[in-house]
Amino acid sequence: MEFRDLALYPFLRDATLFVKERQLGLDDLIGHTITAEARRRGKSRVLTALSDLTVPNNPVTSEDEAVQEILSYPYARILVSCIGDEALVRRYALAEAKTFNERLKKEDVTTIIALAKELEVEASLEDGTLRMHFTDFLSYTSGLRGPEWKLVNQDMRKGFVLLEKNKFVRVLEQALDEKIEDELPLPVNDELLEAVRADLEEVIAALEAYKEKYRDEGFGEVSILKFPPCMKKLVAMAQAGQNMPHAGRFALASFLSFIGMPVDDIIKLFCSSPDFDQSKTAYQVRHITGDGYGKKYTPPECATMRTNGICFEPDELCNGRRVNHPLTYYRIRSYDRSRDKKTDKATKPS
Repeated sequence: MEFRDLALYPFLRDATLFVKERQLGLDDLIGHTITAEARRRGKSRVLTALSDLTVPNNPVTSEDEAVQEILSYPYARILVSCIGDEALVRRYALAEAKTFNERLKKEDVTTIIALAKELEVEASLEDGTLRMHFTDFLSYTSGLRGPEWKLVNQDMRKGFVLLEKNKFVRVLEQALDEKIEDELPLPVNDELLEAVRADLEEVIAALEAYKEKYRDEGFGEVSILKFPPCMKKLVAMAQAGQNMPHAGRFALASFLSFIGMPVDDIIKLFCSSPDFDQSKTAYQVRHITGDGYGKKYTPPECATMRTNGICFEPDELCNGRRVNHPLTYYRIRSYDRSRDKKTDKATKPS
């Protein structure tokens, strides 16, 4: 591959070798003035992932610029690892994967197959059509929703699934997303933390701003502090851009609607989903909440949540006799908080 291609796909082994040939190591990346541009670009990768769910398309017109761009990738991973926040890891991995998807769509099939093999996906061409082994297809589409991803609906020949280009690329996006998530966070030490402290502070501030949208005040009159553990977990999954099972999306949307969250805010909560489609999500949420469709669906009770595998980390209140529904949990917590506020007012000196 040419240096411009290596800069586009810095996770490639050839990209690593390209940098090693210039005898640049971790110490150079962290502290040398020659890699200052790589550090700037690396920080930008993380910040742009948080703000826009993508990574920058920086110009690369020379081998020296290619080195800086390639090194920006490990530096971004270092910053993410130093913070070690699960939501940041997921957001960053998803941003890298989505950018990979957009770049890959512009490539010819030969390059796509080469990149698939780099991700350990068994791929080849059959009569000009991209194909991958069904085990890889199943592995990376298990979390993707819709009948178009079910194996029974695929054109499968001799153990290989034939896919049109955009679908093939979408599977590779998922493969890279999972690869990055599995690799992060990297082990870090105090010396490394100190060396990147200034950049860390900027990224941490951006991460806090990103999370602020989902904190208690971000829900208006709705208080996330009163949510049962299952709903807190589903909100966290939505924030982090995780693939959520249909049962989880239904449970969360119906729960939020019942406790008073506006429909548009519920839709926004799902915007980080890997396969977010504004019109499709709006239709589904409005259907669940009865907004313009008449019937309003009730959130599933605890027994159904357990059956669907979306009952997460039940706490002491969950295990009590009174709670058999997420709404019951929320009402009890609401009553407790209201009572605490009244008690505080009564005990304040006049």
